[in-house]
Amino acid sequence: MILGNCFRPQALGGIGDETVRQREWAGELFSILRPGRKRGREYPAFQAWAGITGEPLRQVLKALDEPGCAEAYAFFTSLNDLLGGLTPIEAMLGKIGSERDVDDDARRLLSTSPSDRTEAVSHAA
Repeated sequence: MILGNCFRPQALGGIGDETVRQREWAGELFSILRPGRKRGREYPAFQAWAGITGEPLRQVLKALDEPGCAEAYAFFTSLNDLLGGLTPIEAMLGKIGSERDVDDDARRLLSTSPSDRTEAVSHAA
């Protein structure tokens, strides 16, 4: 599994490690423990981005029904046919992360409201 940018708990606006762990236990975040590590959990950075952080992320994680960290990361970062070939991150942000052609379904989804895009991602979960 290739990880993109991750952050340590301290990067969430000065909140403490315990608060971050509580948010993870509450299903508001998920962490990654790199292979071979027993400590030093990291949080994929997209979880702190506007359009994903907070309620949208919580809603999608709830729809995933308590995924493991690797499964959650794979879901958010993989192209999804139910989202017109977008990744859930792209759908939630309303923009494409890399230069590529997208079909009409993807363009329609990108033009909807943030809540409609989050709902589509939840259904894809």
